[in-house]
Amino acid sequence: MSEKTGIVTLVGAGPGDPDLLTIGAARALNRADVVVYDNLVCPEVLEFAAGAELIDVGKLPFGKQTAQETINGILVREGSLGRNVVRLKGGDPFIYGRGTEEIEALHCAGVPFRVIPGVTSLNGVLGAAGVALTTRGRNRGFAVFSGAGATSTSEFRRWAEYPGPVVIYMGVNRAADITAEFLAAGRDQNEPVVVVARGGTPRETIAESTLAELPDLIANPAEWTPAIIVIGAAREYAFKARPLDGRIAVFNAGSLDSAAADELRALGAKPARGVAHEPAHPFAREVAVPTEAHK
Repeated sequence: MSEKTGIVTLVGAGPGDPDLLTIGAARALNRADVVVYDNLVCPEVLEFAAGAELIDVGKLPFGKQTAQETINGILVREGSLGRNVVRLKGGDPFIYGRGTEEIEALHCAGVPFRVIPGVTSLNGVLGAAGVALTTRGRNRGFAVFSGAGATSTSEFRRWAEYPGPVVIYMGVNRAADITAEFLAAGRDQNEPVVVVARGGTPRETIAESTLAELPDLIANPAEWTPAIIVIGAAREYAFKARPLDGRIAVFNAGSLDSAAADELRALGAKPARGVAHEPAHPFAREVAVPTEAHK
């Protein structure tokens, strides 16, 4: 191990919108020598780590995968070299972020670490979408589970028995099984469902449905990943329509001007840099915004 003592900081980057990055996260990125980041991290967030080495260990749905053991090894290696390492994770490190596995690896290797929590999709995305999980006199609580890793569909029925809203992470691929078990448990087929795909990003899509219609709504999982699903809670409110709601403002190559980006967000647009890497979702529309250098 290097004579210089390094440290690995697990940082929650929030659900995608850079406005939801915490002050502590921004400070940690500013001091970082190296940033090990996930695919769900917004590119704008990485600009806080100007000059740091960037290591992409993202896991793409239906695409590139980086084994967790490989990620653990990178963190131990970089921390052992005496570097100030930021492990940047979408959402919060300890809410389906595998943060526990990474700190266990660091602890076993004797590498110091600390954690800066992040805003998770549960509140950052759903709140912005108008979904209130608790309402006085109506919902006193809610349940949360992951659709990934279930060894039997009967696991879903246990969650269906919860008498209130149920939030599902990583459930797109199991939507048909989840729906079947919820209906078998006696949930109302007309119960409201809200699906938020790619929440907080330029490609955010919000759809409302009923429990019975959920499998048909997300019949093509690739179009809806990643997503958070809420069964039993409707959109209580919707923000007043703004001129650029539902549009993606695509900047030309180069640095995205922060002042212009802020103005566009205020108008309802989702700023994005360069040309989109993926086909636009049917609900997404793009508007090109030239930078000063390209006017």
